[in-house]
Amino acid sequence: MRNFFFALSFCLCCAVITGCKTDDSGMAASTSVEGGAFVPEGYNLVWNDEFDVPGLPDTTRWGYQVGGHGWTAKERQMYTEANPENVRIQEGILRITAQYKEDGRRNKFTSTRLVTKKKAMFEEGYFEIRAKFPEGKGLRSAFWMVGDTVSKIGWPNAGEINLVEHYGKLPTVVGAAVQTPDFFWSEKGQKGTSKIIKTATSEFHVYSCEWTKDYLKFAVDGEVFWTYFPLPGRGRMGYPFRWPFYMVANVSVGGIRNGKESVAQDIFPASMYLDYVRVYQK
Repeated sequence: MRNFFFALSFCLCCAVITGCKTDDSGMAASTSVEGGAFVPEGYNLVWNDEFDVPGLPDTTRWGYQVGGHGWTAKERQMYTEANPENVRIQEGILRITAQYKEDGRRNKFTSTRLVTKKKAMFEEGYFEIRAKFPEGKGLRSAFWMVGDTVSKIGWPNAGEINLVEHYGKLPTVVGAAVQTPDFFWSEKGQKGTSKIIKTATSEFHVYSCEWTKDYLKFAVDGEVFWTYFPLPGRGRMGYPFRWPFYMVANVSVGGIRNGKESVAQDIFPASMYLDYVRVYQK
């Protein structure tokens, strides 16, 4: 009981001092933009979305990639556009929600794939999100970035930075990866690693990537767990991160990257929660 009152007092202090917002599960969510504890020295905020306005995402910041053709990984969901069942902001938290509907359609699963393409694109910087992921076999939640040159030179030539990805069948594991012409998941094998986060599905954590001309550095709650350095002499084949990238947030269902496993239908609706997205540059 004493622990309960201590926790309650702490939360009340947080609300008074820092102005925390709370999601529908009662989880405290950060609202501080300036002076983030994990932002490397010398970086300044240049773009952010705090998801403070209820309803659909801000169309000046986010657009939609739609369709149910399976995408590269032969996924099973239909990505919808501006559907509140699949994407909405509530109490300061963005929810991207995968749904299951037994209605005879080709795609029995629906979800959302948000992108900043043609709205906010960046070359190098420090990228940070605060997120919580859904648990369940067949789910893959991700926040990542794609080179805007993809429409001209294709994937993986344009490059891809997976700031964080989470597979629902492995609830305590998060990963980071890059896709380059030298190494990509569908053939030669992506470069990346994983980290145990025991509360990835029950608590918010800060996931980040520092992107410079020489390396990509990935961290959770400020703790760096992997740095990607290209192989010497490979140029853009090993480091195709020389042009603007746009950001992507999505929850996918099934597909090759989930090992062709059956999808547990009793886990829906399943939501990835984003407290904020922030971009800093020097």
